[in-house]
Amino acid sequence: MAPWFELLEHTSDVGILARGANREEALIAASHALASILVDPAAFRPVEERYFRAPGSDEAAQIVNWLNEILFFFDTEGIVFVEFAIDSWTSHEITGRAKGERFDAERHELRTGVKAATYHQFENHAIPGGWELRIFVDV
Repeated sequence: MAPWFELLEHTSDVGILARGANREEALIAASHALASILVDPAAFRPVEERYFRAPGSDEAAQIVNWLNEILFFFDTEGIVFVEFAIDSWTSHEITGRAKGERFDAERHELRTGVKAATYHQFENHAIPGGWELRIFVDV
């Protein structure tokens, strides 16, 4: 199963439904979905790399923390990531990296501000032929 995502409508939030061959691919698809909520990612290049560490007591906390790391770098450094890699996923944390570039209002389209990834209607489970992740972000 190729990584894939769909944005879900909600009254006050935006949902992400992401799928992949395994949980790592599903999380990478969700990461791309998050970037597409923030901006039009087509104009961004993978020129700067950042390393992520997303600890948590369970997979839900780790996934929420991973997506919030993406938002942290956007909010603090203006970086929009367009490539993601998960190096390790243990029972305690996800580690990985992402590549992207800084937002430039003259070249890039800003879409929607995102406050945080949430646990609202969170789902994370195996499906026939792969893995599915559903998460909502607060906009």
